Amino acid sequence: MRRKFLLWFVLFITGFLTGLILQYARLQRVREELSASTKQLAFCQSSEQLAQLRDTATMMYLEAVQKNYGKAGESSKEFFDQAQRIVSSTGDPALRNLLRDTLATRNQITAALAKGDTAALSEIQTVLSKLEQTAKH
Repeated sequence: MRRKFLLWFVLFITGFLTGLILQYARLQRVREELSASTKQLAFCQSSEQLAQLRDTATMMYLEAVQKNYGKAGESSKEFFDQAQRIVSSTGDPALRNLLRDTLATRNQITAALAKGDTAALSEIQTVLSKLEQTAKH
């Protein structure tokens, strides 16, 4: 009787440990999948932010081309505010450097738009071109 009890106890412990090991392996696999999904989500969010930034820059450029400098100035403020938020939140060093360089042109573009100066177009076009190149990479 004692032998039977010992055998059942050993089988029970073996079954328990086997189940525990299988569940642990499954947990590790699910954690890896979650990590990959989290990275993919972060990439998608970053891409979306960059797309919105490009859209705002494009609107700024189009308004300036049409000589709607007031609306271009509003788009300019929105664009540079978005760029500042992205610089603060992005983990991509290349994008961060590009946006810091872009933010350095803020005063120049804003002043040119406020004066209704067509020189703003070339600056905006340069910014837009750099954003487009970044988006393709």
